[in-house]
Amino acid sequence: MDLRGKSDVLWDEALKDLEVGCYNKAVSASYFSVRLAAESVLKGLKTSKDDKIANALERVLSKKLGEKRAKEVRNRYMGLYAARKLADHRAFSFNRELASSYVEMAGELREVIFSLVGGDRVGGADD
Repeated sequence: MDLRGKSDVLWDEALKDLEVGCYNKAVSASYFSVRLAAESVLKGLKTSKDDKIANALERVLSKKLGEKRAKEVRNRYMGLYAARKLADHRAFSFNRELASSYVEMAGELREVIFSLVGGDRVGGADD
């Protein structure tokens, strides 16, 4: 399975987790779905650090969306990452409403990533 395929699997799992009340798992799976979506399109990515992936994504998107919109996407990605850390590593539990908002954000991020690159790998991942 390639990264895009794994991203899709995790996305489906996030939606199912949300449906059955596994809100922390839904947030975590939705984040990793977005991360793998980004990794699947960033050519030459040489890092596994979340902020570096976000920076590489911002550079690529700035060419297509402009700097302001690309920074917004980066900030949303990092916000989703922060939520994933809460879900996985802290004494915090997401409720349905909050988890739904993060899953929705993840869906929007996936759409931006995949629609702009058409599923093909793009340059700009120097990190």
